[in-house]
Amino acid sequence: MTRRRAFVIISAIAVLAPGCRTAGSDPVPASLPGSYVYAGRGSTFKKPWQFSARLDLTSDRRYKLTLDKTIDGKTDPTESNEGSFTVSGDHIQLREDTGMPDRSHDLHKLQIKADSLIGEVGWTAELFIKGVGAPNVVFVKQRG
Repeated sequence: MTRRRAFVIISAIAVLAPGCRTAGSDPVPASLPGSYVYAGRGSTFKKPWQFSARLDLTSDRRYKLTLDKTIDGKTDPTESNEGSFTVSGDHIQLREDTGMPDRSHDLHKLQIKADSLIGEVGWTAELFIKGVGAPNVVFVKQRG
């Protein structure tokens, strides 16, 4: 009987253990999934530019980012990428799925603040953003 009980316990552990592994992420807050938008417009060296981005987050930890831009009256083709995201405290990390080996994937970190996601960029990117007159990287959640 003890041999049988040990077999049942070991079998149960073998079946249940993979489901207990952590995905490296906190649970997705119920208010997080949805569509977020960001837009900027300005002029640099007398060349007008504008761009808009849309970030769609799903409850199954997937995202799609779409970017449209026009520079000096010329509209570029829409760019988009898809990937997965993780949540850690009040931050979300987007990781692009395609095109590069695992350790080289693009990784973007955003801070969750109420109905906004605030981009965390390095100081050089911050200087560039300010230099071209673009607004801070803040995605605002769309309602309805």
